[in-house]
Amino acid sequence: MSHPALVHPGEPVELAAGVHWIGALDPAMRRFDIILNTANGTSYNAYCVRGAKGVAVIDTVKIEFAEEFFARLEAVASYDEIRAIVLNHLEPDHSGALPELMRRAPHAELILSNRAPAILRALVRELGAEPVFTAVDDGDSLDLGGRTLAFWNTPYLHWPDTQCTFLQEDGLLFSGDVFGCHFCDDRLWNDTVGDFRFSFNYYYQHIMRPFRRYVLDALDKL
Repeated sequence: MSHPALVHPGEPVELAAGVHWIGALDPAMRRFDIILNTANGTSYNAYCVRGAKGVAVIDTVKIEFAEEFFARLEAVASYDEIRAIVLNHLEPDHSGALPELMRRAPHAELILSNRAPAILRALVRELGAEPVFTAVDDGDSLDLGGRTLAFWNTPYLHWPDTQCTFLQEDGLLFSGDVFGCHFCDDRLWNDTVGDFRFSFNYYYQHIMRPFRRYVLDALDKL
C-alpha cells in the first residue's frame, strides 16, 4: 500500500485492511525516563485490529495524549466492539489511557504477559480495584475471527513484563519497545523520514544494551 503523506490530528493511519495506528505524536518531548535525551521527540504507538468477531486494541498512549488516542480509536471502532485490550508493556507511555479505556469498554478482556500482574497493580490503582485480566505465555493466542493474535514474551526488553503481539494472517509484529527508539515525525513510516539510525543506536545503547542477552533470546524467538 502507499504511505499517507502525514499524520493528521484525530485521524487513524491504515497499516493493512482493518488494522490501524491509533497512537499519538509528541514532538516537544525532550527527556524520557530521566536518562534519555529526546531531541527529536517521541511517538506513542497504539493499534486497533479488527476481526469478524470483534476488535482488539494493542497498547494505549501517555495520559496527556489520551484525547488524540480516543479520537483515532473512535474513527475506526465503537467501544462495544472492543473484545480485548492487549498491553505489550506497562510503562505509562503504553498504559496511560488504560483506566479510561477500561471504563469505556468494561466488557473487554485485558491481556498481559505472565510477568505483568504485579506491575499492573501498581499502575492502575485509580481504577479502585484490580482489574480482571488474562496472563498469556509464549504461543498463547486470541481468535478475533479470521485474525489471530499470538503472544510472545520478550522479558527485560526493557521491563520484565514486555511481550510482542503477532498478527499471524497478516504477518504483522507489534513489537512494543523491542525494536524501538525515540523519534517523532508526522510522516510516521520508517522509510519516509530519512536516516534515523542515530536515534535507534542511542536508544539501544542506553536502554537495551544492558539486557543484550535477552535481546538475542528475543531475536531467536521472533
